[in-house]
This record gives sequence, C-alpha cells and structure tokens, in this order.
Amino acid sequence: MVLFFNGVKLAKNADTLSGGVNLLVNTDQMTQFNNLGNKGDSTGYSIDDKARYADDLNAKEIKTNVFHAFGSTFKKAPVALAQDVYLPAGTWTLSFFGRNNGNKSSNDTLKTNTVSLFSDWSDSHDNAPLGTSDLMDNVWKLHKITFTTNQGFLHRNIRILNNTDNGIAGGSLYFANFKLEAGSQATTYCPSYQDILAEIKAIKTTMGGVIAKTIRHLFTYMEVA
Repeated sequence: MVLFFNGVKLAKNADTLSGGVNLLVNTDQMTQFNNLGNKGDSTGYSIDDKARYADDLNAKEIKTNVFHAFGSTFKKAPVALAQDVYLPAGTWTLSFFGRNNGNKSSNDTLKTNTVSLFSDWSDSHDNAPLGTSDLMDNVWKLHKITFTTNQGFLHRNIRILNNTDNGIAGGSLYFANFKLEAGSQATTYCPSYQDILAEIKAIKTTMGGVIAKTIRHLFTYMEVA
C-alpha cells in the first residue's frame, strides 16, 4: 500500500522506518499531550489553536496546535507526548517548531535555552537524555534533537524538558510541529499516516452521512410531490 496526501507520497508499508515519515501520532491536535501533572506556582499548560499566534514572527510555519508550557522553573514545564514508540537500533531525529517568551531588549540572562528528550530508557540510565536540542530563543524556529540507539527499545513516558531548576525566559515555552523520524535530518512536518488515515476515514464517514441524508431528502420530497 502507498499513501498519498494532496498528491504527495507520504509512505508505504516498507517506508515507516525511513526518513520523512512521522512516527508520532496526534501531533496535530495534541489532545493527550500533558505536563506530567505539574501545577501551582504559576505552573501549567494549555493547548492552543495556532490562530492565537498568527501575529508572531514565522507564525505561517506553525502547522499544528501549540503546546504552551509554563512554570516557575524548567523542570515544572515538561511536554509529555503521551505515547509509546518502539525504535530499532539506528539514528533518529525529533524536530519541533518552538520558542520561549524571553525579551531580547531586557537584561534577562536566560534569553536562550535547550530542551532534552527523555523516556523510561533515561530512567534506567541515570536520567541521561536521549539527546538535547539546539538553542531556543523568543522567535519561532525549527529545532531538532538527533540521537542514536544501539538496540531496539520500546520508549515509554516520552517527554521533552530542560531538566534544571533554572527560571524560564518570560516564564513560558511554546511547541508545535512535533515530528520523530529516522535519520539525522529534520524534514518538513507532516502528521503520521495513521492520523491521516483516521482523518480520511472520518471524512468518508461524514460525506457518506451527508450523501445519504441528501438522497433520503430527495426521495421524500419526490414522494410528497
């Protein structure tokens, strides 16, 4: 089977572990994403429509909802991806579009920050991250975390955070366009093809219902007439 979306080949069965295919589900709506229960002390999260950020620089590149994590320290502002992912041995890249809330005109010494990728693999390896991103600042940009696994592992409790007690620039971090793929390159965002198939199925169901209602309406109208 080959899957096309808007005329572009996204994947075939043999391609699922090749570069370009998003291995994460629900990255568009992020409905199950969370902050691991952190709350209090100006701490929490929201999942916002991208339209809320339409006036931001580079906002046109935001393709998904936006995960807004806020907290008094970085440790209190994680992003939990709420899914398990099996990764064979190889090189992998997690990319995302993101920024912090720093003000470059201020004297804030924490204008930039990194975030790291953790899973239960980290829990059994002295809390070592799988990898760490490049520097984030207050402008939306593409960032990536590239890492290598030496053996296959089912990664649970996958989360992204800066595991320090430092304060966050402006108190907030913003994330969109999450994509996990094979290889060392961050390619253009697309949803997983599981999500696309589910959406196609939903559209077919909706269209089928609309067509059926239309036919029933015409049939009833003709009988009455």
